Amino acid sequence: MKTKNLITIVMLLCSLFICSCKRDKGVICTMEYRTLTISIKDTASKPVLLTKYFIKKTSTGEIIDYSKDDSIDRIHGIYIVCTDGKMGMTSKNGTEFVFHGILGGVEVVNEKYIIGNDECHVKMLSGKTEIIISK
Repeated sequence: MKTKNLITIVMLLCSLFICSCKRDKGVICTMEYRTLTISIKDTASKPVLLTKYFIKKTSTGEIIDYSKDDSIDRIHGIYIVCTDGKMGMTSKNGTEFVFHGILGGVEVVNEKYIIGNDECHVKMLSGKTEIIISK
């Protein structure tokens, strides 16, 4: 009988403790690091290796240069548009950016993107994920 009462009291105290804890009303995020990319190919579906590229935030003119970070991906025609590391440059409802791609001194890509976030990760709200250019 004593054991039963003790178990009941412990369970009651535990449930009171659990109910009285303050819970964070914030967002729970995954630990993954998201990178938004696009693919650039020529008309023969071969990857295009741009000479230079950068992304410009339309509202401020601020330039993001990922070219130092993705040399292996560029060989396959994959280019970074935005990463979680730049989430602070975006708004939840979306911020306009323009991807500029240069090939041999000529701008061959000028594509608009709307990038937003969900308070954890960046997300592409609009814009092409595959671009075909003629060399």
